[in-house]
Amino acid sequence: MNDQKTGAKFALIIGLPTGLAFCLMALSLSEFYPFAYLLRIASLKIFWNPLIWIIIAATVTVALWQSGKVIAPSLKKRDALQTSFYFTFLVNIKLLLIMAAIYFGGMINDWLFNTREIFLAAIPYSILIMILFFAFATVVLSLTVSLVIVQLTKRRLGASSETIVLEVEPIEVENEG
Repeated sequence: MNDQKTGAKFALIIGLPTGLAFCLMALSLSEFYPFAYLLRIASLKIFWNPLIWIIIAATVTVALWQSGKVIAPSLKKRDALQTSFYFTFLVNIKLLLIMAAIYFGGMINDWLFNTREIFLAAIPYSILIMILFFAFATVVLSLTVSLVIVQLTKRRLGASSETIVLEVEPIEVENEG
């Protein structure tokens, strides 16, 4: 098995169900009044569109696969914990970019079609909240799910790279002659 594909496969097998569970949790939290109110303030009516959740699930899948390919080369340069942080950072930055694009797309859409300038005041706070959540998710996921992915990849790479070396000692033959 290719070293890069090993990390990518473990990232999908372990990370995809976890990522999709977090997406479902975020969707269910958006139904509670405080979160629904914040989404309305941010004019993210687009958040409940099923197409957006398909885009997010596809982004999670692609981010895990691409970032999983980095695990094996990273393990050669770093220890498992540093590789875990690096892997999680790569996945989360891709998710942050797609979420920011969705958020700002919704903000621009609301501003253009509803001309509510008051919503533009929410942008700095929204950016701050996204960055704080990004940092929190990176630390928590690096120490949990990503560390498991990295350790399994490391173990699989260690098992596949072991070679059997036979050492044969010469036998002395007495010369009868």
